[in-house]
Parts: sequence; C-alpha cells; structure tokens
Amino acid sequence: MKNKAIYNDAPTYCGYYFDLIASDDLILEFEKSRLLTLDVFGMVSPEKENYSYQTDKWTIKEVLRHIIDMERIFAYRAFRFSRFDPTELSGVEENDYIVNAKQTDIKLSDLVEEFLVVRKATTWIYKNIGNEMLDFKGIANKQNYTARTLGFAMIGHNIHHCNTIKTKYLGLI
Repeated sequence: MKNKAIYNDAPTYCGYYFDLIASDDLILEFEKSRLLTLDVFGMVSPEKENYSYQTDKWTIKEVLRHIIDMERIFAYRAFRFSRFDPTELSGVEENDYIVNAKQTDIKLSDLVEEFLVVRKATTWIYKNIGNEMLDFKGIANKQNYTARTLGFAMIGHNIHHCNTIKTKYLGLI
C-alpha cells in the first residue's frame, strides 16, 4: 500500500495486513481479494474441506467461516464509524466464534456463497461513503480505527488467510 499515513489510523498489528495490499483503491482491492478467495477456495477438493494441517488449527471450512465472521464484524464497525457514531465498540474472541459455529456439516460451496453475499454488502457500504465518513475515528476493542482502516484491514486479513490456505493447507507456495 502506497499511502503510509493509513498506518497511523489503526493499531500496529494492522500494518501487516496493509503490507499485503497493492493499492490504495478500496473498491479495487475488495474486488481483487474477492477473486483471490474464489480462486483459493475453488482449489479445495471435497476431501480436504475438513482438513487441518495441525490438530490445534482450524479446518479449511473454519478458516473461511472466520473470514466471513470477521468481515461482518469489521464492516459493522466501519458502518458505525462512517455514520460518525462515537460509541466505543467491544472486541470479539475469534476462537469462540468458531467453536460456537461448528461447520462440519455445511458444504464449502455454501460458505463460499455466503462469503460472496457478505463481500457484496461490504463493498456497497464502501461505495456509498465519502472521505470524511471514511476518516471518522472510532474505538473498537479499545483500539482506534477509521472506516478506511477497517476496510483495508478486512482486505489484508482476507489475503492473509488465503495465503495460509495456499501454503499450509494446500502446499502451493
């Protein structure tokens, strides 16, 4: 990402995600990560859907569930901040979300479809907000964010997990 100023409006951990993104164009990057997700999860055979590369790691389907869950949460936060809502938002425990949403009986193709619906809704949020709305600072999980930084964090988070699927689950990189 070229715009290094964005790093100042988010927690330090987001820098890793921002570094995975090629441009500063949120809508373009949402589309590129959508296509990446379709490509990566399209490579998963039915026999590998419930595969985990280590006993204490999520399965491939759980990784996609996590991507979807976090996009919903980050998009909700971004929506609130884009409406200049100063209410501090709570954090989430991602591992509890996965434990409480065991997905061994849902098909990967259904999760991919859900991802597409969520991504479409997220993209529409961002297509309809201007710079002032993107740059309103809010607090979530005791950290400062803007709707803009949350958008890039969603994209980078998505890319990170797709890269993990390719390397650790499918052995492609």
